[in-house]
Amino acid sequence: MVISRQISGKIRSARYFVEMILIPFYVFLPWLHWNGHPLIRLDIPERKFYLLGNIFTPHEGFYLHLFLIGMGLSLFFFTTLIGRVWCGWACPQTVFTDLFDFIGRTILGSKYGKKDASIIGTIFVHILWIILSLIGAMAWISYFANPYEMINDIRFFSLSITPPTWIYFTLFFTTTLYLDMAFVREQFCKYICPYARFQTVLMDSNSVNVTYDFKRGEPRRKAGTQIGDCTACNLCLVVCPTGIDIREGVNVSCIACGKCVDACTKTMSKEGKKTLIGYMSENQANHPGAKVNWVRPRSLIYGFLLLCTLVVSSILLYNRVPIYANILPDRIIQPMEIPGGGVRNFYDIQLSNMTFENRSLNVFVKASTLVSPVQILLGGTTIPSISIEANHTQNYRIILETKTQDRSQMVHQITLKIEDSKNPNYQLIKKIPFRFPIKN
Repeated sequence: MVISRQISGKIRSARYFVEMILIPFYVFLPWLHWNGHPLIRLDIPERKFYLLGNIFTPHEGFYLHLFLIGMGLSLFFFTTLIGRVWCGWACPQTVFTDLFDFIGRTILGSKYGKKDASIIGTIFVHILWIILSLIGAMAWISYFANPYEMINDIRFFSLSITPPTWIYFTLFFTTTLYLDMAFVREQFCKYICPYARFQTVLMDSNSVNVTYDFKRGEPRRKAGTQIGDCTACNLCLVVCPTGIDIREGVNVSCIACGKCVDACTKTMSKEGKKTLIGYMSENQANHPGAKVNWVRPRSLIYGFLLLCTLVVSSILLYNRVPIYANILPDRIIQPMEIPGGGVRNFYDIQLSNMTFENRSLNVFVKASTLVSPVQILLGGTTIPSISIEANHTQNYRIILETKTQDRSQMVHQITLKIEDSKNPNYQLIKKIPFRFPIKN
């Protein structure tokens, strides 16, 4: 466990400001609703994905794939431009580790992280950390389950009667979060996080990152000599949360938090000189006065792929029909002849309304290879429409009936059209087989 020395400066102040926004954002985002529905939630119990006022069901899993691909490409694109800034400024691991440190330093002061810290104070700090871990665990689970239902379970003491599944996940994530933030900390960034492993291949000499100006700083100052600007105070080393020495070059463990920048700025200001560590590219460090080349093959490729993903997603969302239908021949009731001549086929139809308002769906035959007309029956009567509630899935059994006696073709194809009565643009076309019974 590495507990770095506290440092103040412009970057540290800016990060505090960003974290004050991100902490409530991460915690309360699952509680926000749009038209009475979650702003974002991958609801595992209900098997639905809510995003910005839209509901996506499992059969639309490709939208979730596009969302994840877009997030991944965004990470690639911004990494090649501005390095690992996400890790140091916005990653929940870093943000909540800083929050844990804030609590520890507030209670223990300068003794925080040291062996001679007060035992009672240390115990109190860990109790607060456990409470904070519980809040964080519930916030994390709220992205996958209804947080209001969790609160109701707690209010009405239903946990002791039939513990819901989420309580086990809460206990697991509370323990995991506590151990991570209290003991693992930034070692997670060094040895566990997969992004740390591959982020180096996303960057090049023009990627902006926390970089040491070795041309000005080296060779470092020693007793009796004064060649480079670096005073060898090692303050950049002791404030680093991952315990690396940025002066040794770009390191995979660097999370670009900028603490070493504030440390070097503080030391160099006493010398009346400009900081040796800053957010700059390797090319700028090698060639003083050079500008960052933002437009280059790597950034263009990632940018193009990200743009393509956004365009494809936008087109698909614009043309998306928020109703779903699945029609299958009934596996129990076989096609049958009816008195007076004619044939009936039975079908199971599943309709999903992925909007926030009740809808009435018209179902009718658009095309058929049968000579005689086809009637659609529900409960023995012709159906003008089927009503389905908002954000709801309903199963029906419908009957298709025809009076034809022509058995020259035993299987015919029927095309059904399912259309919203209020918005004709919401329509589905389904092709189903119509079979004649086999006579013995």
